[in-house]
Amino acid sequence: MDGDGDVATLALGTRDRRTGEPVTPGTFFHLASVSKTAVATAMLRLVGQGRLELDAPVTAYLPDVSWADPRAQEITVAHLLSHTSGLGDVPDYGWHEPQTDAGALERHVRTVAGWPLQTAPGERFAYSNAGFEVLGHLLAVLEDQPFEDCLAEGVLRPARMPASTFSPAELPDRLRARPHLGLPPQVVRGVYPYTRQHAPSSSLHSSGEELASWMRVHLGHGPGLLDPAGQALLHEPRVPAGEGLFDRMALGWFVGTHRGQRVVGHPGSDPGFQSLLVLVPERGMGVCVLVDANTAPVFATARAAVDVLLGLEREDVPLPPVGVALGPVLSAHGVVAAVDRYRALETEHPPSFDLDDEDLEEGVWGLIELHRTDLARPLLDLWTSAQPRSARAWLTTAWAHEVDGRLDLALSLVRRALALSPVDDDALALLRRLEDG
Repeated sequence: MDGDGDVATLALGTRDRRTGEPVTPGTFFHLASVSKTAVATAMLRLVGQGRLELDAPVTAYLPDVSWADPRAQEITVAHLLSHTSGLGDVPDYGWHEPQTDAGALERHVRTVAGWPLQTAPGERFAYSNAGFEVLGHLLAVLEDQPFEDCLAEGVLRPARMPASTFSPAELPDRLRARPHLGLPPQVVRGVYPYTRQHAPSSSLHSSGEELASWMRVHLGHGPGLLDPAGQALLHEPRVPAGEGLFDRMALGWFVGTHRGQRVVGHPGSDPGFQSLLVLVPERGMGVCVLVDANTAPVFATARAAVDVLLGLEREDVPLPPVGVALGPVLSAHGVVAAVDRYRALETEHPPSFDLDDEDLEEGVWGLIELHRTDLARPLLDLWTSAQPRSARAWLTTAWAHEVDGRLDLALSLVRRALALSPVDDDALALLRRLEDG
């Protein structure tokens, strides 16, 4: 969307590789963590109505939830919105065993309340999907209705997004993009990344057409869900949040800089889906990228689109990821042939593919999270053979063994990963889980 409020949509590829049906601007995608921008907007609406205080303890609004860690009494609404609550993240999303009953979210929040905090509230940024699930339950308690209805009535319909929903069963199958996993990406029967206890953090479904309305809202072109003070508060940076396009965290939105311009937005990634929303508020522009696979370069695509809107020449075009070359070989000829292809690519000067292991990780983690380790094994074998010095390869393989219950093997492989990268937080977390039994 450009600074005049004009919207352009471009649909490429297939909704479902099994049928070849094309993606259209009206195709609905699972948005993963972009969902959090809607939850944050809902919370700021309550603040604007005087029904919620950002700096009030969450326990004051949820008196029936018992927290195991005494420090949880200090967690505020703002801490949850800015990922500074001290809560850890969800270790297993349970996509393979979805819970869809009305009590799923509340049960999950009571489980989360039993966790020890990883840090004191407010101490530092640590991304927590669980924190947004607590916010979703809080919203449902305050509104006295299911979380999904709260968002539909309080945010999505006023934002002129009539078909967008946190309940994917409401969408006709013909409108939904199917998740594609692995290398090369394929539709895996019987899996879909939805379970109701994680709806607030992950389960908004929308289309390119309706997300244009969402961008209008937050750029001041559409219906005003928040007053100007509330909108500014939503995007005001509060804490450092790493590196890359977004390096600071606001309230449910990330903030950063691109080519000298302030940008706000949010990425999302769940098994078989990626999404990225980038707004350039001072220019009244926005870009949203939706993909039904984990291996597409969404950040590079979004940056290029923002450059076009800004009228800037594109920066260095990245090389295609190595999975583009290896996936078809792995599928047609197996692991050994794919490793041979990787070795041949290593000798190319100049290189024709990006040999970083990020693309291999993107191709495999979704299958493991869905507990389809049988489909992940060939790619894991390729990855560890092609890149034996990759700590992420051994860590991801250890995780697959944990899912399969091979805990001794998982423990030996996570130690191998830590020998290669001693300060990897994910590896240290897995090591703790395995050692604790």
